[in-house]
Amino acid sequence: MNKSALLVRLAIVIGFASIAIGFLSSQLFYKLTFNQEVAITQQSLGSLYKTIAATAGTAAYLAEKDLAQEVVDGLATNEVVLNAKMNFESIEVVSNTNSFVEPVVFPIQSLFEADKSIGTLVIAPNIQYIEERARQLALDNSKAMILQAFVVTIVAISVAFFLITRPMIGIAHALHKTVPGEGNRLTVPDFHQNSELGELVNDVNILLDKTEQQFTRERKLRQEIEALEKRFRMLFENSMSPIILMEPRGNIILFNVAFETILEKLNLQLKKSFGPLLENLFAEPEKLLGSVELAFANDEIATGEFKLQTSEDSASVWVQVVVTSVVNEDLREYYQITLHDISKRKKELESLAYQADYDKLTKLYNRQGLEKEINVFAKQKRPFCLALIDLNWFKRINDIYGHESGDEILIFVADRIKKTLRTQDFGGRWGGDEFVLLLDGADEATTKDIVTRLVQRISKPYFLRKFNQNVAVGASVGAAFYPENGIKIQEIINLADQAMYIVKNNRDADPGKSLKFAHELDTQEIIHV
Repeated sequence: MNKSALLVRLAIVIGFASIAIGFLSSQLFYKLTFNQEVAITQQSLGSLYKTIAATAGTAAYLAEKDLAQEVVDGLATNEVVLNAKMNFESIEVVSNTNSFVEPVVFPIQSLFEADKSIGTLVIAPNIQYIEERARQLALDNSKAMILQAFVVTIVAISVAFFLITRPMIGIAHALHKTVPGEGNRLTVPDFHQNSELGELVNDVNILLDKTEQQFTRERKLRQEIEALEKRFRMLFENSMSPIILMEPRGNIILFNVAFETILEKLNLQLKKSFGPLLENLFAEPEKLLGSVELAFANDEIATGEFKLQTSEDSASVWVQVVVTSVVNEDLREYYQITLHDISKRKKELESLAYQADYDKLTKLYNRQGLEKEINVFAKQKRPFCLALIDLNWFKRINDIYGHESGDEILIFVADRIKKTLRTQDFGGRWGGDEFVLLLDGADEATTKDIVTRLVQRISKPYFLRKFNQNVAVGASVGAAFYPENGIKIQEIINLADQAMYIVKNNRDADPGKSLKFAHELDTQEIIHV
């Protein structure tokens, strides 16, 4: 049997309590019984005296020694009397020779005068007998008390077992086997429908109902959370965009497969840190750090488009970076970084920009692209020369050999322009068969040298394979300088155009002259627009 069982502990407690109470009660009852019996014996001596008072008075009055002897001998036969003697008129009658221990003296009253004593009756109680008798009686009573205590203990344990312990053990076993959520409930023990145990069982059942409801809600919530977690994990793992969770100092905490993919694209191995905000991955990390610091200072989400570091022989990789500061319940800050690969869009935008600013046929700047560069020069107040070129005899070639041949000539001229210009210069197709040179910081001599070489290259015969025929074009060039000839862009363009038309109109009269500067124009030749 389990030593910690409720019944065992209850029996031990009741047993010890009963033994202790029985022992103390028996000791107390023993003393009380003993004292009571001694007192009763003392009282019985008085009763004996009253019984023989008249006879003793007669013997004393008549001075009958024999009668007195019968009285004392009769008293001595009593178990509680050890010895007795009578004294009257100098006569002493003793029952035996035993000593008188703690004798009790009674006066012998006169038969005729109640208040007159005519002698004494001395009775020595049998103390040993009295005490032995009292002790035996007290001991018997004590045994009875102990037996009664034992019986009470057994009854109390039995009652406690059947009314309290057994129902509680049954409740405990039933509760131990009860699994919340399975619908099991406790049964109220017999005779305890309205008792505290019944209320306990009912309260436990109510608690089980609430617990089951709570479990049901929590299980449903857990299922929802697990389903939601799976969806988020699926989104996270299958996201085409790299997602990284990292500490502000740069240690990577979490990342998805897309991040590994972009590292492979960059020919990099995965490691614990690529620096704060992954700065080691970017071509211009200082721009990234500055953009993030500015956004965080304004309590905003940091966004921007940045180029990743790639090898020279690899295609450029551009990403849109989104950096969010996240603080958890421990007040620890993390950065969530999302990288959206915009290389394709960037390439498309560059293509659109190229199409907007470049001539599709010649691959040179178109008029819009040239105007942008001219405005940049003017905004920076950088001196430049604008040379406007018009091809000679191009229309005749176009009419005779067709537009395809004309396009070949234009491509040929554009190629010669690319090979003639310096690295800091710009060239473009202004429209039709007109071209423009934008010469950075060029003076008159430099411009003349560049234009002369270009015209010589353009004027060389060009072989049309389709027609097995050589053709040649020339060029009429007008040039104007900024800011010497004007500070307004349109004014510079107009001056160069007027100078070019003068050269073109005089090509037959002066075929060797292909270039004219704006400052060489006569006053009457300048047309103000």
